[in-house]
Amino acid sequence: SSKVNSGGISSTSSVVGMLTAKVESGPSSKQKVYQRMFEHLGMGDHTTVANLIVTKVGNNLKFWPEDTEIVQKTLDLLLDMAGGYSSSKLLLTLDTVKFLARHHTEDHFPFLGVPANVRYRTTFHATLARLLLSPTGSEKLGLTFEQFAEPIVNTLKQLGSLSPNDLRNEAARRPLIGVFRDLRGIASSLHNRKSYALLFELLHPNHLPLMAKVADAWHDQIDVIVSLLRFLQEFCSNKANRVNFDQSSANGILLFRATSDVVCAFGRRLLATPRPEGDIYKLRYKAMALSLSVLNSALSGSYVCFGVFALYNDPCLDNALDVALQMILSAPVEDVIAYPKLSKAYFAFIEIFFRNNIKSVLALDTGILMQLMNAVHEGLQASDPQLSSLCANSIDHLASFYYDNANKDKVEMHNLNKHLAAQPNLFSSLTSTLFNLLLFGAPQHHWAVIKPMLSLMLASESSFTAYKDHLISTQTPENRQALNDAFAKLLLDVQRSLDSANRDRFTQKLVTFRVAVRGFLTL
Repeated sequence: SSKVNSGGISSTSSVVGMLTAKVESGPSSKQKVYQRMFEHLGMGDHTTVANLIVTKVGNNLKFWPEDTEIVQKTLDLLLDMAGGYSSSKLLLTLDTVKFLARHHTEDHFPFLGVPANVRYRTTFHATLARLLLSPTGSEKLGLTFEQFAEPIVNTLKQLGSLSPNDLRNEAARRPLIGVFRDLRGIASSLHNRKSYALLFELLHPNHLPLMAKVADAWHDQIDVIVSLLRFLQEFCSNKANRVNFDQSSANGILLFRATSDVVCAFGRRLLATPRPEGDIYKLRYKAMALSLSVLNSALSGSYVCFGVFALYNDPCLDNALDVALQMILSAPVEDVIAYPKLSKAYFAFIEIFFRNNIKSVLALDTGILMQLMNAVHEGLQASDPQLSSLCANSIDHLASFYYDNANKDKVEMHNLNKHLAAQPNLFSSLTSTLFNLLLFGAPQHHWAVIKPMLSLMLASESSFTAYKDHLISTQTPENRQALNDAFAKLLLDVQRSLDSANRDRFTQKLVTFRVAVRGFLTL
């Protein structure tokens, strides 16, 4: 097999797409061009040409395992072909593809055993799973999902039978990385409830417990733990509502319990490890961010009734929240802001925590809650609007809860009032920051910070009044009346309510207020 040039593989992809386009009402002008080209080449019709290309793909994967560029471009081409409707149907008829689907192991394709190619295992298995799970894939390939996954299941069985000491042995490193990379590829191609259930039933109950054992044994080895966490992040993601079990099924709870076990096993080990010297992101924050992302996916997936855990005294939810909270508290805010992937997972967890577990939030010690609010205050002013939005939503959850429950005799309100008594300037400082970002901040912040303004104003009218009076006092005499009138228009017809209609009305008023005030406001 001759070595392809750097552009050959990628340019072939568009050709194959055109070749395999289904003709419904006669060929298009582009199809006519390609038909003429094939006639001149004398290579046969589009099926013959596609078969030549796919055979070349198979040969590249067999005979160039050490050349990562060839492996990458070859697999990218195969993935592109599998992604097209007509081209994927054509692939299912080819003997090379049938061979790939039945023999996706290192014995037949040595590139799978080359450490430099480990990331391409994911692409390879994603492509094969996409073909197999297409409407006629299993029938055309003569292969069930269970038969396709058999080599992976066999590896999981071997790893699951190892003692903790043997599991941590260096001989287990490559199989662990490989099997989680393969599973991640398969999981990324599951786009509906039926296909997701196939993988879940394959892993539960025999193989999910292995993951917590791996997280505990390999917590300090970034290549192993990242492979595990990235698979779990994909597996827990409820994209296209694919994680959708029957009403009588406990599978959602079981999935969360397995996820909690992994996050807790890794997190506790991480927290017990001293801060490392060297590249702090690679050695600590990368895996921390992934573990938070895994938990975020599980917490926001809408496939678990979390009230069940407290009802039946199951600690897995509380354990996961506690470990995640300890992890984020262990990271200085300046470090969090410095690493984008960490900051997104960090602030996403806080937002979910405030949204779904406000009772637990308010039960925290005042010092810990204020540490979280300080982080939210810093994130609110970050340059990334996604972070600002997450932090603004966290503020909105807290302020909305305060307004909706202000006159109720609830444990949560007693706790919140205790926190506010210890930190009386909390709402006023947040109000000032939000309005300053709206009036003086970069344009990308405006929509991010608008949401909590109404709830914060209703929760603490005195904080809004104090900010308004202070801002007016900083203006020239001729601007003071204009600014006062603008504030009056802002509050006109705004009801004391947090229903969506009133929120939308106030949002429109804030936009108008900002445009009007920025025309004359002086710093």
